Amino acid sequence: MQQWADNTAMRYSNRIHWIAGDEAGSNGLELQIDWDAGEAVLRLIVPSRSQAAPGIAHGGFLAALADHVMGFVASQHGGTAVATRQMSVDYLAPTQTSRPVMVRARPETVTDRTVTVSLEGSAADSGQVTFRARGDYARVSAARGHRASARTDYDTLEERFDPSQVFAWLVAALKDSYVPGTLSSPAVLVVEVLDARPDRWTFKLGDHSLDVEVGEPPEYDVRFAGTVRSLRELVYGVKTADQLAATGSAVVEDPASLLPSVLRSLAS
Repeated sequence: MQQWADNTAMRYSNRIHWIAGDEAGSNGLELQIDWDAGEAVLRLIVPSRSQAAPGIAHGGFLAALADHVMGFVASQHGGTAVATRQMSVDYLAPTQTSRPVMVRARPETVTDRTVTVSLEGSAADSGQVTFRARGDYARVSAARGHRASARTDYDTLEERFDPSQVFAWLVAALKDSYVPGTLSSPAVLVVEVLDARPDRWTFKLGDHSLDVEVGEPPEYDVRFAGTVRSLRELVYGVKTADQLAATGSAVVEDPASLLPSVLRSLAS
């Protein structure tokens, strides 16, 4: 999944729901994260309510912001959900509130178990670096039998995280829970996710493993087109293909009636 972040320039609308912005009725701090050449870049106005002293951002706010952004980068490069193992912040100069700050974060190392990320925050107008952070993030593997966990916070998952990020987690979980031998022969499932980037993916259900790659082949056995949420609902049995089609949230092409076997292989 790493080529996703490295090769595709994208913008993510991300939100920290437990940090309020300055606008009236704020239900979280909105972050517009540009993703380019493996680096996350965002510009934000530090909320005035985050100040520790007049006009100065609280160190706890900056630490939470850094952890959130670094965790996002680690998740994108690791291709799975992550958990913070440890992080540190160096405060080099006061970060002013109500003024734009530029934040840049990049992965340093990616291993089978951890992703290390570094981050730098600077005043957008002067370029002065005001804080740096570094974090180690453990890659979380979805174990078999976690279908109930997959339904946790089901109604808000794509609202709290970028759908592309949720899709990456879903793919990792499906690879981990894949059951070879359910199908009588290898099959190809094409997935078009309408709210993620890239939007076309090929799932190759083989005799030994599930392989997932970017793109859509000319021939396939089953084709799904819909949102990330509707794909999760389908593979985890929350809704059927007919129910999704009836609500207009997804369309499934299944000319050889292989969908039931495909779903058993993916989330048995």
